[in-house]
Amino acid sequence: MTARRKTFLSVVAMVMALGGCALASDPPAPEVAAAPASSSASSAAAATPAADSALHDLLPERIKSAGVIRVASNIPYPPWEMYTTAGGQQPTGIDYDLSQALAAKLGVKASFDQTAFDSMIPAVLAGKADVVMAGIFDTPKRRESLSFVDYARDGYSLLVAKGNPLGMKDVTDLSGKTVAVQSSTSEEAAIGKLSKRFESQGKAGVTTLAFPGDSEAFLAIKSGKAVARVQATSAAAYAAKTFENGNAFELVDAPSITEEFGGGMEGIGVPKSDTALLTALQKALQALMDDGTYLKILSKYGVQNIALTKAEINQGTD
Repeated sequence: MTARRKTFLSVVAMVMALGGCALASDPPAPEVAAAPASSSASSAAAATPAADSALHDLLPERIKSAGVIRVASNIPYPPWEMYTTAGGQQPTGIDYDLSQALAAKLGVKASFDQTAFDSMIPAVLAGKADVVMAGIFDTPKRRESLSFVDYARDGYSLLVAKGNPLGMKDVTDLSGKTVAVQSSTSEEAAIGKLSKRFESQGKAGVTTLAFPGDSEAFLAIKSGKAVARVQATSAAAYAAKTFENGNAFELVDAPSITEEFGGGMEGIGVPKSDTALLTALQKALQALMDDGTYLKILSKYGVQNIALTKAEINQGTD
């Protein structure tokens, strides 16, 4: 019989610049079944993909020499990246697990480095990191500086308070409302365009509250400062299911929301000039897709519906 270990992310207490004091918590990391003590070593070995020397040879010399792929990410963004314990420093999540599996397949290690969202791409372009893995969408704008190995197809939804007190059904219900977003994201820009369109139609626009991370956006909804959070469906569904045991939020999922905010391919961002690393990651990801490792990682977080079967480059759209 296996034991189950519950892990939780930090509970964030903050005072809003205007208004009262409230508590917010990030969704917990998933429960992970521990292997029986007698087989823990063999299970751990089985969980780590075997290195492929041919794939290792594809890596740039600097990475082969260092033995490490430096991954820039932005924590927390459950289920893509988060910490396993309150106040801890050990990452978990889709991107962390996948980065470790890709590195193992390539015969190197992967560091997973917390980076401000709007600093991730600059860090890669400045050579301070090798790739970006943060559940970000592969878009034409981002492809001006990066190439992407696409690894999931996702849509957009609204995260609203439990019970959906305003009865929101689709994107048209955002007119005249205040919406929480993470700053410097494609959602922030898209809401600005939506607001201008509403105003051109004689409707009330959308007020945007932009925050550096998810904790603040969740708190804005709980405190009533925002009515919704525009978010990738995978992240919104995970938050609705796990935040306060599913009693804090619920999902509003309608085709018009994805159409408006441009859901599509999420990808691993690599500098356009680094074609060797791009190719190595593409082939390593395809190997993980073929051997089942990739789907196991997505299934662990309950988002296997966003899986792809083929690792391709730069397939994202607006």
